[in-house]
Parts: sequence; C-alpha cells; structure tokens
Amino acid sequence: MGLLIARRSPSTRKSPLKLEPNPPTPEEIADSLVEFERFCEASRIEAAEVAENRRWLRPIGFVTRLLTYAALFLLLYIWAPKDISNTPLATLTLSDIAGTVCFAAIGIVLIRALFNPSDDDKTKDVWGWLGVALLGVAVIAALYLFKTR
Repeated sequence: MGLLIARRSPSTRKSPLKLEPNPPTPEEIADSLVEFERFCEASRIEAAEVAENRRWLRPIGFVTRLLTYAALFLLLYIWAPKDISNTPLATLTLSDIAGTVCFAAIGIVLIRALFNPSDDDKTKDVWGWLGVALLGVAVIAALYLFKTR
C-alpha cells in the first residue's frame, strides 16, 4: 500500500482575477464623517426634545399612576369578599375560597406594582399621556355638566 501525499499549494497564492481591495478615498472618508456628524446632531436634537417633553409629562404621570392605584385599591375594598376566617371549613364553598384567594392575589399584585414601578422611559411617558387624556376627559365632562344645569 502506498501513501498518497498531496502537495500543498502556498497559502499566499494570488487570485487569478488580480482583484485588490481599493482603499477609500479621502473624499469618501470626509463624506462619511459629515454624514455621521449629521446623524449625531439629529440624535442630540431628538434627545433634547424628548427631555423637554418629559420635564412636564413625568409629574403628571406620577400623579396619574398614584391616583389610578388608589382607585384600584378602592374598587378592591368595595368588592372584597366576606370574611371567611371564622367560618367552619365544612360550610365554605369553592366560590368563597376562590374569592378570598383572588382578593389576596390581586392585592399583592397591586401593592407590588405600586412600590416597584417600571423604570422604562416609555412606560413613564404612557402614564403621563394617560394623565393628560384623563385630565382632558375631566374638563370636557365638567363643561358638559355645567352647561346642562
């Protein structure tokens, strides 16, 4: 048995097409830099506009979030199930137990959401715009009520 020995070609063999990469011209580099500067300037302007928008929107969003949670806690209190702590277990129904478990679960979720708000800027902006919308609805409702009297 003979061994077949393959001859390796040199790894620095040149392409038969003789293609070589062309370095970018100084004009192309300058154009790229100008475009990059324009993009950065546009980003800075947009960031400044967003920061200006958030300056007045964030306090409205904070108050809206607190008032919304207050309303949800009030609804939870109004629709609280009856107290089953002193009721014998044999007289309880599945509805009584499920109502108490759901009441406790909803209360825990609301407390967690109240004390751990989202740090996302978009979420904070949504709370602000929700506050602006609710304020607009309240003004329209007040004008309607005063006009009908």
